Amino acid sequence: MIKQLWTLVDYVINNQTYADPRLFPSQQPPSVIWSFQNSSRIEKPYIVLNYTSVDVPDHEYYDAIDAQGNRQVSSWRKAVVDMQFYAGPDSYIMASRFVSRLAMDLSLDKQAELDCAIGTRLMLARVPAMLNESQYEDRAIYTFEFYYTESQIEFVSLIETVIVDGTYTGAATGDITCTETITVTQNLTP
Repeated sequence: MIKQLWTLVDYVINNQTYADPRLFPSQQPPSVIWSFQNSSRIEKPYIVLNYTSVDVPDHEYYDAIDAQGNRQVSSWRKAVVDMQFYAGPDSYIMASRFVSRLAMDLSLDKQAELDCAIGTRLMLARVPAMLNESQYEDRAIYTFEFYYTESQIEFVSLIETVIVDGTYTGAATGDITCTETITVTQNLTP
């Protein structure tokens, strides 16, 4: 599950500003489920959320190492997402209005907050789904690219003390022994 995607979709559906009958013709906001949940079919309206591929770039971004020896390693990702809308004869209407809501200011502000973005809009279509061998039900599908950042904390550790110990032979005054201790101190006060 892509956390930013789930959070964004949930925000668009459940934000008070969006809860109006023009977005949801059935007067009821849809439930959202991840595909492959293997549970019984839920009551309409609902949205099935799925992503099929995730591109990973050839580079990572490394933050500076903090005082505890940790650093954050981040990289962008691009997922191809499809949303299937099931709302009886209003499936396409719900999908079309939802797509528009994803482009509105409140959604864009939420995308900036979550460090994600809706990319290329690949398809919005009405594609009926088979219920059995002879019956169909209304369904709309919205497919788009979704960009987000994924981060991990890495414990790198710190070298706090280095001890250099050695002897130099061949000096005019005889052997010279050198022991040097180098300690790293950090001023953690701002």
